[in-house]
Amino acid sequence: MRSPLLSLVPILALAACAGSGPASLGYGVPAEPEVTYAYGDTTLVTAAVMGQRMEIGLRGSADYGVAFGPAPDGVEVTLTVERLAATVSMPMASPEPADESDVQGALVFSLDRRGNATVTAAPEVSQAAGRMISGLTTAHTFFPGLPDRVVAPGDQWVDTLSYEGDAELGATSESSVIEYTVVGDTVVEGRDLLKISLSGTTESSNSMDLAGTPVAQESTLDVEGHVLWDSEAGVMFELVRNGRGRGEVQVPIVPLPLPIELESVQRARLRSR
Repeated sequence: MRSPLLSLVPILALAACAGSGPASLGYGVPAEPEVTYAYGDTTLVTAAVMGQRMEIGLRGSADYGVAFGPAPDGVEVTLTVERLAATVSMPMASPEPADESDVQGALVFSLDRRGNATVTAAPEVSQAAGRMISGLTTAHTFFPGLPDRVVAPGDQWVDTLSYEGDAELGATSESSVIEYTVVGDTVVEGRDLLKISLSGTTESSNSMDLAGTPVAQESTLDVEGHVLWDSEAGVMFELVRNGRGRGEVQVPIVPLPLPIELESVQRARLRSR
């Protein structure tokens, strides 16, 4: 779950391998092939300019309908924005709102057993909506990397992600190294869940247009959070990811790069049955 302001990450679908014995933690068609996630994102980018602090902010919530289907090496994912309420704020400009009418079409992509993504179709989005949902970034970062093996409490694995391309608002690239640790079992809303903690570092580079001004941003973010996985249903119950970091932004009217600070809180949670 990441916005172009701060690459964002959002939902998880894990599936058990067929056959007897313990389940392997990898992607496949879950027992609940159609689900809805409530998603929220608050991302703040703050820069100091001539002694003044200037903030660009994204604050939004959404309902994402997600359908899973078979794919040759894992699962096909179709993500549809059912509801969207987002606002982008920036200095010396009116807040820019976005709702579900600013997103046309579904995001369709496939995941192999370990979570490597291939985009099939991307939605058309407005500039404001594109800061919350992007075909390129969402497909590659909406799901965590998985080990595709049986796991137990204390087990760990490391996922290394790297991608680049043209997103809705401009060129973007990202590389990250995230370590996952199986914490153990827990119960939430009557569901037996597996808790997995995550921590790591994400480096991103984005070029975009803000209010008619070309902007280039680079940042490094320390990330931590957790995944709650419903092993009976075969889907994610919750994904929480918090980030804090620094970087720099370049704009034509300023001769030197401006240092920036970044904060992000993102959460996806399965709606109750």
